[in-house]
Amino acid sequence: MAYYHVIIEARENLGKNDEEREISLFDITDIQSIIPTIIHPYILKAELNIDGDLIDYEEIDLFAIKQTILPIQQLIEQEQKELPSNTDVTITAFEIFNDRDLSQDVTQVVLDLLED
Repeated sequence: MAYYHVIIEARENLGKNDEEREISLFDITDIQSIIPTIIHPYILKAELNIDGDLIDYEEIDLFAIKQTILPIQQLIEQEQKELPSNTDVTITAFEIFNDRDLSQDVTQVVLDLLED
């Protein structure tokens, strides 16, 4: 079974300073479920509504869809176990996403399929 993970980095205008906010959706097993609410609006350069959080297309700096063969927490636990016990390093989802052996970036494939 494949697991999909959506990562969005967006600018948030807070007065004089722009802040970067990160929205992550992990362990989506049915990619069809996010097409109408997340992927399709992104393709149309429209506003995204993620759990009531509205994100303007113009604010999005990064939109990525990653695919893994196991749930993210399981992969994190496996990788954490492989570290030496005297290590203070904590594995996060982003270390998993940056490891090509553990995840694949399928953003362009998904967008290309839906744009046709």
